[in-house]
Amino acid sequence: MRLLIAYDHHFLRAADGGVYVGHPMALAGYRAWEPYLKVFETVFVLARVRRLAPEEKPNSARADGPGVEFHDVPDYLGPWEYARSFWSARAAVRRGVDRADACILKAPGMIAQMARSRLAQARRPYAVEVIADPWDMYAPGAVRSVVRPWVRRRWMRALGSICREAGAVCYVTREALQRRYPPGPNTWSTFVSDVDLESVSIAPESAIQNRRSHWEALFRGDCDCRLIVGFVGALGQLYKAPDILLRAAAVCLRSNLPLRVVIAGDGKYRRFLEDLTRELGIEQHVLFLGSLAPGAAIQNLLDNLDLFVLPSRQEGLPRALVEAMARGCPCVGSTVGGIPELLAAEDLVKPDDAAGLAARLEEVLAGPARLEQMARRNLARAAEYRPEVLSERREVFLRKVREQAQKGRS
Repeated sequence: MRLLIAYDHHFLRAADGGVYVGHPMALAGYRAWEPYLKVFETVFVLARVRRLAPEEKPNSARADGPGVEFHDVPDYLGPWEYARSFWSARAAVRRGVDRADACILKAPGMIAQMARSRLAQARRPYAVEVIADPWDMYAPGAVRSVVRPWVRRRWMRALGSICREAGAVCYVTREALQRRYPPGPNTWSTFVSDVDLESVSIAPESAIQNRRSHWEALFRGDCDCRLIVGFVGALGQLYKAPDILLRAAAVCLRSNLPLRVVIAGDGKYRRFLEDLTRELGIEQHVLFLGSLAPGAAIQNLLDNLDLFVLPSRQEGLPRALVEAMARGCPCVGSTVGGIPELLAAEDLVKPDDAAGLAARLEEVLAGPARLEQMARRNLARAAEYRPEVLSERREVFLRKVREQAQKGRS
């Protein structure tokens, strides 16, 4: 049986025909489709794909492979490019949907909405994976666009309708997304995180003791070091609020808290953030690493952080946060999406509150005891997201999708 996955992610097609992960590089490449291939013979990925020039060489993970093909949608970015490419995108989505026997819509996203329209016309069942909240995605400050308020309301209504009319829904959160976008009365539903802890392994208990020794030496003044505060996330939009982190860091530095901020990620707002560091007078305390490939590079970064901060304006269940927790890293996050399902209340801050985040950073980074407590709690919580724990529930969802598609065909 052929499964279509409608996904608002960016991919790159090289001159040799191979497809690679585009920005943001949060996916693990081909391995991301392995759970689907356990239940379906073929996977078609319906996504935005940009064709590279012959001289361009991709530097990211290969995304296609045995059993996985890509059905290209024009690679638009933003509302104006979407408007220009609407008709060709819709035609590509329709052709992709018509090829498949079963469909999973990764929502929210315009590709998912267009696919759902085609499925409704054909009276075919579909399933949904709800991976984010459009109400938070398009909150003030998260996206800079004149159409932001309109898109925010429209996408929220669309996602609510998609969930109510789906045959099966899988949420990445335990409760947060379900409250705002509940399944319909006849919809089968479950929750499975899309976190991938195969590329970043869970740290041994000894890692906490190593961190404790480092913190004790640092706070005793045995080394001329700064506290390393890290952020990992795409910079194509300001969803994850790296600007709020920089403003909070500026407050802390003015209070003589010895910080160094490390930002891993890339996208069109990187230049804006670099300009912001100069405006705040903290450019010598901030390091931009660009995009890091999943796996060893991210794991090495997390192991060298004293604190991971994700002050997001919107989230589903953030993979980067769970990966940081899995490496025994103390973490601070905002009270949006599924983050409160991961962190204790004393490790949370309100979104868009730079002053509140600064106060929380100064509180957390006052000594080793609090940091160790956070690290131990996070490591224990991350164990709930081990691949073997999640795979069984994910397979149950996929088998339900296959069963419903077979009934729909008959």
